[in-house]
Amino acid sequence: MPRVTDADVHLVAQPRLDTVVTEFSTDARRLRSDYAGMAWIGDRPDDESGQLGPDYRQRAVDSQLFLPDTHWYDVDGLDDVEVQVSVGLLQVAGTAMRTQGLVGTVAEPVVEFFEHPEGLPGVGLCLGLRGQIFSNLGLSYRVTVLSAPEAVLRRGDSPQPDEDVEEGEAADTAG
Repeated sequence: MPRVTDADVHLVAQPRLDTVVTEFSTDARRLRSDYAGMAWIGDRPDDESGQLGPDYRQRAVDSQLFLPDTHWYDVDGLDDVEVQVSVGLLQVAGTAMRTQGLVGTVAEPVVEFFEHPEGLPGVGLCLGLRGQIFSNLGLSYRVTVLSAPEAVLRRGDSPQPDEDVEEGEAADTAG
């Protein structure tokens, strides 16, 4: 079933944090990668006011978006990978009447591994968002991945502070 999104989704990544940790029960070395950032759904906030636009309408959201700083992992090295994801609602857009709008629903976010969109080896992380929203809103996201260090084929890019990835550039994986 094709993915349909009536709302633009803009991902803005924070610097990825990579640390090597020791697993408590086995003393095994694990790579912990923390991915974090913002997903602006519908519109981006105004630089001066911080408010999102007053385009107050119902929109469907169903997107799988590559995290812009994802590492590229060897599928065979992910047999014991652990992934944790959390999101938080940050802002509900003001309406034309200067009140806060209804949010609608954003279902539980998911993180999945998808093949490279250009056919390069490895799989990367996609953040899945779906639901119905009634205004523009912002979500903060945090994804933590624990894997064997050797599961990483290629390190992910580190976006610059003013760089962000829009939906069309983020390899929306329709299908």
